Amino acid sequence: MTSKEPSRPGFDPPVRFDGPAVELPDAAQPSTTSGEESRPAVTLADGVAYITAEDGLAAIDTGTGEPRWEVDTKHAADPGGFGSNRVAPLVAADGKTVYAAWNREAEGEGTMPDRSVIEVLAVETATGKTAWSAEITSAPSSTGLAAVPMGADELLAPQVVGVDAGAAFVTAADTTYAVDPSAGTVRWKKADFRALTFADGVVAGGERTGYAEGRLVGLAAATGEQQWTLADARQPATAAPRLLSANLDDKTLVVDAVSGERRVTLDGAGWRCRHDARSLVLCSKYGYGAADRGITVFDAASVQKQWALPDDSGRVVPKVTGFWHGAVYGEVGDEPIVLDGKTGQDRQTSGGAAPYEIDRYGGVEGTTFHRAAG
Repeated sequence: MTSKEPSRPGFDPPVRFDGPAVELPDAAQPSTTSGEESRPAVTLADGVAYITAEDGLAAIDTGTGEPRWEVDTKHAADPGGFGSNRVAPLVAADGKTVYAAWNREAEGEGTMPDRSVIEVLAVETATGKTAWSAEITSAPSSTGLAAVPMGADELLAPQVVGVDAGAAFVTAADTTYAVDPSAGTVRWKKADFRALTFADGVVAGGERTGYAEGRLVGLAAATGEQQWTLADARQPATAAPRLLSANLDDKTLVVDAVSGERRVTLDGAGWRCRHDARSLVLCSKYGYGAADRGITVFDAASVQKQWALPDDSGRVVPKVTGFWHGAVYGEVGDEPIVLDGKTGQDRQTSGGAAPYEIDRYGGVEGTTFHRAAG
């Protein structure tokens, strides 16, 4: 099916949500998940919800709630148990292709036993046509009880981190693979390493160096050779397209993923950062006590601080759920609110929803798409 521009108003960014909702049940994670790993596997882009479903990739028109296309994986999902964790798909910067990956069991034939594989799909967003696919033999420790999460989000599920003309960079549990899209072969792989970002020829993420020990590492995308390291940095996470965050001692560092340069230091461990898909980075924490809550926003390029909460105004620090195009989405108590990303001032005190995934037509809260109304 050919993609068409939704015939509905768009808001850049939306600050109020109302009207007909669209349910996205295929994005839900297994009931056994908790914390950040329970985040539904959906990415919004220009009026379409792209979903890493149990059986494959799906595209749902968020204006009508109707499927645009569905592409199943070659190998079937595990029919037993509670389902499998998935990661939200990656939509290319030009919006033309969407990528996702799954853990699968390939059935043996003859004397060949069953084997664990990572299946990767690249699908054209406009048509639902498969651009390419690949099947990677999983590293022995990438599945089962031997797999140990390294990132702050505690995810073990396969994820396509980035793609260029020569390779797709796929991470699963504790191994990262550089996959040749044309041949479906692995160009290089690195065990005990979870890639998080890909920028300017460098794949960066966290490496396990021992029990409860780790560091940040940047690798050359072409060869897998080490470019930089930051020792003793743990709980790595993506902060922006070329920024990583990690805990070091009792601080949270924000590091340039290409050079390894330390860019920002925040007091206290456990800050989580997100990019607004334009120019700003927001880092926040939300603990049980008021002293454990905070927000700080800085420019992604210059790292110049824009604003922070708490400040001397006595304002309450909201729980942040999303950040998109200069708007901060969150909650104060049970009330959804929106702050201005550049100033921190209240922009909407009754937003109607507190989405974590946003585009100009609305936002996703839980597994429900809420239409933008202003």
